[in-house]
Amino acid sequence: MFSSRQYEEVNPLVEISFAAISPGAVGGTATVATAVAFKLGSSGSSQPATFALGDQLEIFPSAASATNGIAVYAAPTATPGTAEVYFQNNTGGSITPVASSVYTIIATRLVNTLVS
Repeated sequence: MFSSRQYEEVNPLVEISFAAISPGAVGGTATVATAVAFKLGSSGSSQPATFALGDQLEIFPSAASATNGIAVYAAPTATPGTAEVYFQNNTGGSITPVASSVYTIIATRLVNTLVS
């Protein structure tokens, strides 16, 4: 059963950030990784994201990224606001996602008071 929480209590623990990524070709059944610094705001913001180790990241490629057949996932690095983004090709052939497509990360920080 879910414990009810107020929106204001949970909202500060979520951050949405963006980055344009050009992973290059991802060979059949291969995984390509790249470290990417994300920014808050999608239109040229210079404010860096603040997610860090221990935060849960969900990454969403835009429809224009053409990642059909590629699983995209991310993990925070030791540098705040930077994620290691993985492109895993689950097909037999090489796939090249569109260069400089915008990817969105939703970072969630779980703190002890939220889960206890």
